[in-house]
Order: sequence, then structure tokens, then C-alpha cells
Amino acid sequence: MFSAMLREWRGLRGMSQLDLALSAEVSTRHISFIESERSKPSADMVLRLAEALNLPLRERNGLLVAAGYAPQFGESDWWSDAMADVRRATALLLAAHEPHPAIVLDAAFNILDANPGARGMIGISPDGPGTLNLVDLVYRPGPVRDSIVNWVDVAEYLLHRMREGVRRHGPQSAMGAVMRRAMVQPGAALLSTVRGPGRGAVLLPLEIKVDGQITRWFTTVTSFGAPQDALVEEITIEQFHPA
Repeated sequence: MFSAMLREWRGLRGMSQLDLALSAEVSTRHISFIESERSKPSADMVLRLAEALNLPLRERNGLLVAAGYAPQFGESDWWSDAMADVRRATALLLAAHEPHPAIVLDAAFNILDANPGARGMIGISPDGPGTLNLVDLVYRPGPVRDSIVNWVDVAEYLLHRMREGVRRHGPQSAMGAVMRRAMVQPGAALLSTVRGPGRGAVLLPLEIKVDGQITRWFTTVTSFGAPQDALVEEITIEQFHPA
């Protein structure tokens, strides 16, 4: 139901009806009428409210559907024909970064692609990443978690990113499900995003043991400009650089 979704998103954004009205440049009375179902918003009004709430494209589509309108943004699959140019672009970035690791992630930290350096670092099959999730690899007991020397620091930083993802996409999003899985793993309940690593560094390094040697990395994150598709908006390319 659109009215319930609108109230939920307004609450998640910490906005009163007045705040939303001012941001969307409509009257508070109109917001009240929409939320009480005394007024049905037009598709343009739904998009205006979604913009005021700073919703991602996938969630804008959800509001449109709840209000009885067709989605206006694509929600492509990674392997669809529509994503061919995007896959080629990410492949170029992955190849250019070799021999250092680089991975392609969606909003829920599912690994969409990875170069040989990343596959070797986190044990991805040469045939492709399959359905691996970066959060699961870091949080669940196993070879990847065991190889991270500064696991607490890395896990706390990743928790910060997960919380930001849930704030952006909502608790019922795919990111919300990933975060709930992570928080039941050993040691996760003791993590904090408040305290820092306390090293005075400008970047938090990833310290990972590879073939018995401790290597240190920092990452850069690349995204696509002017996305008109939900998946394209969510994709990030993370490149690891020697620290």
C-alpha cells in the first residue's frame, strides 16, 4: 500500500510531514491527504516524493508500483543483453588493474565479477564468482575470514557500509537480509562502528595473509554516472592497491 510505504520511508529518513512537504515543494496538507488515502498521487507526484526522500531507483519503482503505476526505471539482470555495455566497461577496469585484485559488487555485496588477482585472494573459481557474497566471505568462519589479519577493523568498517546500505535501501532490501545474516556470525555482536582502528592512518588497510605472507591493501570505489537502471546505479567496482 502506497500510503504505508510513504510513511515508512519518511520515518526511515527522519522526516516529518512538514519536512517532506518542504523538500518536495508541496503543501503539508497534501502530504497528509496522501498518507491518509484521502488523495491519490499522480505518477509525477510519486516521483517528486521519491526524489525528496532521496530514494534509489529500485525503491522509486517500488513506490510507483504501490501507487498503481508502472515502473519507470529498468531493473536489469547482470547477464541480460541490456547490461552488455556495462559488463564490457567493468571488464576493462578489472583487466587494467591486474595484477592487483579488483571486484564488481552489487548493492548487497554480491560479487558479479572479479579479476584473477581477486579470485586468487578470496578463492573464487576461475569459471566465475557464482553466487558468492563479500559480506558472507568476510563474516562467516572460513578461509577468507581466517586470512584477514585485522578482521575486527575490516568487519567494523564493513558493518558501517552495511548500515548505510540498509538506511539507503530499507530494512527489507537485499542488503537488510545480508546484514541480518552477518550479525549472527561469531564475534559480530561485539563489533562497533563508533570506535576507529586508532592508528592515525588516513585509510583503513586490509591486512590479508596470502601464501603465508601478510599483504596490506587499500581500496578505491568506482561507480557509473547518470544511471537509469536500478542495477547500474547499485554497481561498484572495488580496486585494491598495495599499501
